[in-house]
Amino acid sequence: MKKFKNHLIKKNFLRNAGSIFVLILFLFSGCDRLINTNQTDSGIPPAVPVGIKVAFATDGEVALVWQSNSEADLGGYNIYRSTDSTNFILIGSSSYNYYYDDSLQYNTTYYYKITAFDIWNNESLPTNIVSAKPINRYAPLAPIGLSVNARNYQGNLSVYLSWNPNLETDIAGYNIYRSTSQTFNADSVTLIGFSNDINFTDTLNLSLYTTYYYKIKAVDNGGLIGPESNQVSDEILGISQLVFPGNNSEVNYFSNFIIKAIGVPADYKIVVQDNMFYGEVWSNNFHSSVVNDTIAVNFNPTYINTNVPYYLRIITFSDGGNEPNSVSPLYKFIIKQ
Repeated sequence: MKKFKNHLIKKNFLRNAGSIFVLILFLFSGCDRLINTNQTDSGIPPAVPVGIKVAFATDGEVALVWQSNSEADLGGYNIYRSTDSTNFILIGSSSYNYYYDDSLQYNTTYYYKITAFDIWNNESLPTNIVSAKPINRYAPLAPIGLSVNARNYQGNLSVYLSWNPNLETDIAGYNIYRSTSQTFNADSVTLIGFSNDINFTDTLNLSLYTTYYYKIKAVDNGGLIGPESNQVSDEILGISQLVFPGNNSEVNYFSNFIIKAIGVPADYKIVVQDNMFYGEVWSNNFHSSVVNDTIAVNFNPTYINTNVPYYLRIITFSDGGNEPNSVSPLYKFIIKQ
């Protein structure tokens, strides 16, 4: 069964106060029904629903409303649709006095009629036919929830964007805009890509320690482009290197790792594992303002075994970020004693 999905915040309701009034009126007229469990099937179908009308039809979406039936044994309503006013097919049912049809063609006229049915599946005769053409009237709303994560994962540079899906059902995808200027226009000059999903990975001519700014716009199936989203930014960080102990080295017990700081102040996380893929035995999160120099990081595990391999990664984060920005190669070392 299709229902009004987030109907009070959809763009059609936001832009059509008349539709809001009609839909709220019908919405609250459809109260829950009390069903007498001692009823028996009389064989008489419910009355034909009355008052069916198109509440709105635009951007590939049609909303139907009607007056609620009063039968105590009412089961709901069947919705039939046609594109030629003759050959109707059942497209869904509703327990309430409204129905929302979406993902429709802009330039097709759709015809609807409904019936009521009771809990015994006795079905009424259909209502009169109403019709609507859900033409493409409005551009989409601005996308919300845009977030960014610049990534340098072992030398592979990318910037990952994600956002919340638009509520409109006629969205074809999203235009992606990028600049190295904080004040930029989201236009054809800064357009770098298109996504028909709610994420995008940018790999176009990226450089370390460059701040990239992004905006997106939603595009509907008719080619209308909505306003821009919020702006987000991030920079791709360099990879911190392990200086001591050396990779694949066997060393006596030590109290400090020595790492090489990256080219900007950053948050760091050092993780030691007893397996190449999992099994964290120690980690340390810290911030450092040291740039392109060595940092001593106290190594104080609760336990450590000798003569077995341990594995280490150094992860950096953008200022205030919680997703890894750069990730080092996997280092291996053994403590002899």
